[in-house]
Amino acid sequence: MKQEVVKIERNKFEKGELFMYLTMEEIKEKYDGEWVFMINCKEGKNHRTVGGEVVLHSERRDKVVREMEKYKNELSRTYITYVGDIPEGVSVIL
Repeated sequence: MKQEVVKIERNKFEKGELFMYLTMEEIKEKYDGEWVFMINCKEGKNHRTVGGEVVLHSERRDKVVREMEKYKNELSRTYITYVGDIPEGVSVIL
């Protein structure tokens, strides 16, 4: 049975999901081998992302990118990344 949670947005309670801040270490443990999209990200030394609220995750990048549209007006710092080792046969362009 899927549990319903409440999303807090602009001091209003709305039906949706509640996202908890996670450190990059926690994200790596929980979402290994997946693409993650985060909001409300925090930066550490050298401007590296040290954590955020994971709002989307999937093994398929296209699914995450497609759903990111919902967050195009997000006023916080956002970040998308692949968590884990790059699979064999996949090319990465930086």
